[in-house]
Amino acid sequence: MASDFVDTELMAQWATSSQSLLARVFGPDSDHYRNFTAAVAKRSNYSSAKRAQGVLRAAEDDFRAGALFEVRNLVEAELFDDFLDQAEVLLEAGYYQPAAVVAGAVLEDGLRRLCESNGLTLDDRLKLDAMNSMLAKADVYSKLVQKRITVLADLRNKAAHGKWKEFEKEDVDDMVAQVRRFMTDQFA
Repeated sequence: MASDFVDTELMAQWATSSQSLLARVFGPDSDHYRNFTAAVAKRSNYSSAKRAQGVLRAAEDDFRAGALFEVRNLVEAELFDDFLDQAEVLLEAGYYQPAAVVAGAVLEDGLRRLCESNGLTLDDRLKLDAMNSMLAKADVYSKLVQKRITVLADLRNKAAHGKWKEFEKEDVDDMVAQVRRFMTDQFA
């Protein structure tokens, strides 16, 4: 039979380390973090320690089942949105050339992540067009989507290389909308 005694100093140390881990891995708004915090908040006794251990086991199960990667995808989608929001702010301020570069960077990062998640071998020097071709060839998306991305890549390249007279603000407006739609379709 287990003892009802809990060393409060060791429990405080364990609880703090566990809370820190749960906050970093799942986030402070996660059920794991909140439930663990509630389990250890009231008192340091055997039953609260057992409840907290149960929460940690659930967190481990969810981690092993891939729930963390769902969280990671949500965070990445939020970052994509933030950068595309920045591109829209640049557009509204009349800086459509830098907006095209930002939207192009989001697109390139998204293609790289798609390649990785679909097991396609990447070289660090692999360009946007090459990744686009690989993804279409692997049937990750259609030839029509590939053609759209080719047009977006061309616009991004013009912006990145200072060929600003070769495109208009309206082109970048359309680019940002298309990149946002593509990222939502692929990562939602």
